Amino acid sequence: MNVKEVSFPSADGTLQMYGDLSLPEQQEQSLTDELLPAIVIVNGSGPIDRNGDIPQMKLKLNTSNQFAKHMAEERPKDRAIAVLSYDKRGVGKSKKKGDKNLFYRTGMMDIVLDAVEAVRYVFAHPRIDKSKIVLMGHSEGAIIMPIICREVKKAGLTDIFGCIFYAGFGETLEKALELQRETILADVQMEKGVKGFILRSAVTEDKLVKQYESLMKKVHAEGDPDFISMQCGLVKQPAKWWREHMAYDVEGALKEYITCHCLAITGQKDVQVHNEACSPEKAAALVPLAASVESHRPINLTHSLRSSDGREGLLNIKSNFVRMGKLPLDAELLSITDDWCDRRLFGL
Repeated sequence: MNVKEVSFPSADGTLQMYGDLSLPEQQEQSLTDELLPAIVIVNGSGPIDRNGDIPQMKLKLNTSNQFAKHMAEERPKDRAIAVLSYDKRGVGKSKKKGDKNLFYRTGMMDIVLDAVEAVRYVFAHPRIDKSKIVLMGHSEGAIIMPIICREVKKAGLTDIFGCIFYAGFGETLEKALELQRETILADVQMEKGVKGFILRSAVTEDKLVKQYESLMKKVHAEGDPDFISMQCGLVKQPAKWWREHMAYDVEGALKEYITCHCLAITGQKDVQVHNEACSPEKAAALVPLAASVESHRPINLTHSLRSSDGREGLLNIKSNFVRMGKLPLDAELLSITDDWCDRRLFGL
């Protein structure tokens, strides 16, 4: 596999976006090699880099880099797929000198339009088949894929061939947060001893709801700030990003803008987003204009795209992510994705 650092302009032209383009090794007959399908990764929420890691929190999740390696190197050579992954605004090398709050100023639509520029870069690459460009969105990336497809069309580029929705199909940010609050409350109830007693006093449904309402009040403050600072500046929140997500009609966007081939996978052990939309009936209803739709709900798949035999929770989310980040991506997830790619991209 040949991994090359690449860059392309951000949607507003204010900085360069950096990432990795993973290509299968060219054969000796490279001049006659067929063009490659390509997958552009759209990562989840938070300051995530090209590898799927969160450097700010020193969290190595290893999602995007493992996915790219699998697609470009581990698949059969005649069915290898190029992959572009990139650092989000304000993360890794995608930074603007003198703006330490760039990530927090970034709105949902900024992320969408930067993804369009990533597609534009792949579209122009000499080894890529322009007619077979696929988006793979994880978590937030899955949520915003319909409007990325819309904006790609508006930009005059070839329509997206396919969308792979990992852990976010049919979900909204608000519904995801409700599920996460429910999960935290269930975690607290299961804690035993003194720790459980203290947590049940400190973490209640009323307190979690009030905390969320307080955040939303600051997000919608007069003047519509791009970002807000809390706790004496120790905590920052991307206010514009929050407002744009709350105004986004996910279901409407799926029904109107998804016309490509779709693969949707959300695991039943995922405690950060709902998986019900991945039932065959609901999936088909959500994307009625799709060229095709296939959906799966693997029993042990978690939000980190790894499997777990035990109960998943959110109280120890950081340590869970550290543990999961050391594991390979779920074999069933990759097998389902490989089969879909073989059928849709290679006609097998």
